[in-house]
Amino acid sequence: MGLDINCVQFLLAARKRGAGFDEILTLGRLVLNVYPAKLVKVLEGAGLPVEPYLQAAKDNTFAEPFFASLGTKKIDSLDASKYEGASVIQDLNQPVPDALKERFDAIFDGGTLEHVFNIPAALKNCMEMTKVGGRFYMHTCANNLCGHGFYQFSPELFYRVFSEQNGFEVERMVIHPLGPYGQWYEVSDPNQIHERVELITFRPMQLLVQARRVKAVPIFASATMQSDYQEYWWKQKGQDKPAPPKPSWLKKNLPGVARALHVAKLGVEFYRRQSLGNRRFFKPVNRTD
Repeated sequence: MGLDINCVQFLLAARKRGAGFDEILTLGRLVLNVYPAKLVKVLEGAGLPVEPYLQAAKDNTFAEPFFASLGTKKIDSLDASKYEGASVIQDLNQPVPDALKERFDAIFDGGTLEHVFNIPAALKNCMEMTKVGGRFYMHTCANNLCGHGFYQFSPELFYRVFSEQNGFEVERMVIHPLGPYGQWYEVSDPNQIHERVELITFRPMQLLVQARRVKAVPIFASATMQSDYQEYWWKQKGQDKPAPPKPSWLKKNLPGVARALHVAKLGVEFYRRQSLGNRRFFKPVNRTD
């Protein structure tokens, strides 16, 4: 678990937009994976004091020094064991105690939840520990990281989980290639564009998620469903399926050629639609915005 330059810039952008970081909980005790000179430059560029980071970082390879410069007054870390010095020992597969609920202004997952088997329980715990008005942040696996943890995640999951019915709203979701230099893309909500947001890439991809708790309601009181299934069920209720199109001249007279052209067309359209070049799904954004 760690805090890389993508996480740092994502959190700085959240702070710039008004997010609070007074009391923070990190999932796991996060290692700071940013060169000190680079972090100093980024903090100065954001107009934040560098001295709290420099003072705290002298004998500390963890992320607490960064949060000190971010203005955090109290930081806790949660883990299933004490081996890295976490201040809260808790198995996220199990319900958290009431004392931790609605307690934190910000909860940050820098690579824990994909390793937790009972992911609905773990997400519910994180949501319940977030104050109303507070935010949950996540940096996690998307494409081409099979085997890193139990799971790779799709944007759809977080748009549906951090939804109005659970008292949350997604404020921002970014996808980017693994590593410090890749382009960021804002990810569309499938429910807003009425289309599945799918992606094929050759590089490992990661998601950055920012969700705000807007009200305290029971989490997962009703089952979370993928948006397009709800849409299809509503559209198809009481309606007849459309008639199939009539075969073309090419299909009648040269069926082999027709099939080959059809497959080629499907392949081109499939990749075009499911690439990062699809601006309906993915909008390039500046890291500092």
